[in-house]
Amino acid sequence: MGRRDVSRAVAVAVLVGAVALGGVDAPAVAAGGHGPRTERVNTAPDGSQAVGGGSFNAAISPDGRYVAFDSEADNLVPGDDNDGPLVHDVFLRDRRTGTLRRINAPLGPGNADFATISADSRYVAFNAETAGQYHVYVYEIRTGRLERADLGMDAGFTGGETPALSADGRYVAFLGLQATVPPANEDFGRVYVRDRKTGTTRRASRTPAKEGRGYDWPRISADGSKVAYRERSRRGGGPGGERDWADIYLADLRTGEQRQIDTTADGRPATSGSTDPLISADGRYVAFNSAAKNIVPVPDEARSYVFVRDTRTGAVRRVDGIGGNQYATADAISPDGRRLLLRYSGVEYGLYVKDLRTGKDTLVSPGTDGKPRAATAGPDAMTPDGRAVVFESHLDDLVDGDTNHETDVFLRHVR
Repeated sequence: MGRRDVSRAVAVAVLVGAVALGGVDAPAVAAGGHGPRTERVNTAPDGSQAVGGGSFNAAISPDGRYVAFDSEADNLVPGDDNDGPLVHDVFLRDRRTGTLRRINAPLGPGNADFATISADSRYVAFNAETAGQYHVYVYEIRTGRLERADLGMDAGFTGGETPALSADGRYVAFLGLQATVPPANEDFGRVYVRDRKTGTTRRASRTPAKEGRGYDWPRISADGSKVAYRERSRRGGGPGGERDWADIYLADLRTGEQRQIDTTADGRPATSGSTDPLISADGRYVAFNSAAKNIVPVPDEARSYVFVRDTRTGAVRRVDGIGGNQYATADAISPDGRRLLLRYSGVEYGLYVKDLRTGKDTLVSPGTDGKPRAATAGPDAMTPDGRAVVFESHLDDLVDGDTNHETDVFLRHVR
């Protein structure tokens, strides 16, 4: 994402090592819980509140068993000595057994964040700072084994971050980072895909048509054959004009096709910036946010909208918020492309699951009074059926007894 300065690091082995992490007992999910309800996820083994900092970037496995998140708190597991200002650890909660693990512990001190879980619930990928640079690691849940994934890139690219996993964890899409800040006329950041089975890495982002371009925010299809990502510019001047500072592309790794997604139905480029691509499991649907006014007609030219493109038919759909007058941002998409997790702002704030087939909006961030509360979610925050959603919020009235004055991670059961 270009948010960190990095320094040159010595290459390390692909396999960090097999680590047997003993799970820490934590209160298991109460059996027999039914109906809509919210629970706090980032609690200590004895059920007490997180202390020492906020918790962020939650991801949930499709079956709802595992929740991964990163946290500044230092009391979630015993022996957490990874201290420092704004230093995060990555935690994995097993809601079936009640255990909680700090999965970046074997890497030593340094920040770790932005975890994602494979659809088969076997692997967790995340960023971790080691030897002064950020790298991408894949953690095998059953064995505790850690493997570095950001290897085999182009010359000068020595680090990585923001991973996305194929359904079986074989393929890892990530943002490749240079060891030094590149000149203004060179692309900054490239998207790569690592095949963990063959040990090979290939570039997924396109070769820029103009200088000063960069690539980030990779999302990968279930079979690893398609990658959606963002192309951005330091100075604007994209295919849609001077205000077009970012566009969404879809790479087909089997055919080599690079297709711009944020266009009109007849292929004209978006005239303003587009961000935050999301991809369905089969790669057919790509959702994104855009301030462009020419993709489809928009009622208010002073705001941005959520769009969904059907790459099979070419159709583009604008997705509005509640009553059509809410500012909305797409945070996640279901594997079948039917549901979006939308973050609303404007008239009211909150997270909603929108069923694109029926148009129904379901609130997933209510306060204890049932009214919407402001919250933020990541691209892996929703189960396929939309019945469970994890998110973060700094507010203290989503569950009873929240007095730690920190951003917490919550799990909302819709049914």
